[in-house]
Amino acid sequence: MKSNHGLDGFVENRIDATRNARLHSNMGNIYFDEKKYPAALKEYEIAFNLAHKTPAAGAYLHNIARCYYVMGLYKQAQEAILGSIKKDCMNITYYDFLVDCIIKNGNIDKELNKYIKETTNPYNRIIVGLIYLKTGKKMQARATFDDFVATYPDMNITQDVKALLRQM
Repeated sequence: MKSNHGLDGFVENRIDATRNARLHSNMGNIYFDEKKYPAALKEYEIAFNLAHKTPAAGAYLHNIARCYYVMGLYKQAQEAILGSIKKDCMNITYYDFLVDCIIKNGNIDKELNKYIKETTNPYNRIIVGLIYLKTGKKMQARATFDDFVATYPDMNITQDVKALLRQM
């Protein structure tokens, strides 16, 4: 492709940020599988920075959160996974991982009360249900999930909540 600036023979090459982000994410996956978590984290961060405005951004943040988690940095993992949820609120895997981080951070009661009180966000019910489920309170989890399904039957994530109910 010739430049429009009158430079004969000049070929304009543009960086494909989305493609490069995938390449860095794939490298991150390799490092993660090899248990080279700091290297994986760096690759995932590069991927996120290249594609932070794309639909894949939530997945890159999830990978960042996983690195922090396995490195024992649970607060940073929780912050990263909250970013994933902001990018893709319909992925139940992110909520499940958020609850794992909450449990590892040791502030279960505080977080549970926060999500119970924040009634304007319907997804908080999923978090509450998962906290109940992962802390052995299956009856409360079932009631919370049943209420979510009844209240929001047409949401895409409702099918995932139904699947949780079937597994219980």
